[in-house]
Amino acid sequence: MSAELSQTAVTTWFLQFTGQVKQQICWPAGVQLVEAEVACPELNQFMFRAVGGRWRWFSRLSWDYQQWLDYLTSPNVRTWLLWVKGTPAGYVELVKHADLSVEIKFFGLLTQFTGQGLGQRLADAAVQQAANWQAAKIWLHTCSADHPAALKNYQQAGFVITDIQHSTEALPGLNDPRLLTPEFVYSALAYQAKSAV
Repeated sequence: MSAELSQTAVTTWFLQFTGQVKQQICWPAGVQLVEAEVACPELNQFMFRAVGGRWRWFSRLSWDYQQWLDYLTSPNVRTWLLWVKGTPAGYVELVKHADLSVEIKFFGLLTQFTGQGLGQRLADAAVQQAANWQAAKIWLHTCSADHPAALKNYQQAGFVITDIQHSTEALPGLNDPRLLTPEFVYSALAYQAKSAV
């Protein structure tokens, strides 16, 4: 299996929340949003790959187990999982910055849960959780390489575009071996072996 990078023109939109925070999110039966309060690299790494693989999220493919653990044990990082009938369906990762702004760093649904109205509710819930975290402002960015409905979904949730940037990105192909994340797999095995001693 060979690494295949494609040079792709990417438009990135930066957005800030200016709407009204919804106090109640009406979830369908069997759906719940739960905070993952225990730092678990396996969980976040799985969600990053499961949600982002289709959209060629690559920023954390090289992270090893310790990098994930260090990141997730920061008090400035929080994760919520969306569950549908006991199955993980999506997630939200929030990061609080030094200026007390809260960034919706990662957000998305697994493919089999798209098109069911969950994305809009999840966006509303992400804003609600960020606001509850005493955010001075709530912001995020998305790009043209992400889900085609992402920008519209955020705008419907009350975000407005504050900046647009254009770049050329080397994005991995769907057969790129980095998607198998060997750094993480081998470092997780070594970490667990060391912890068992």
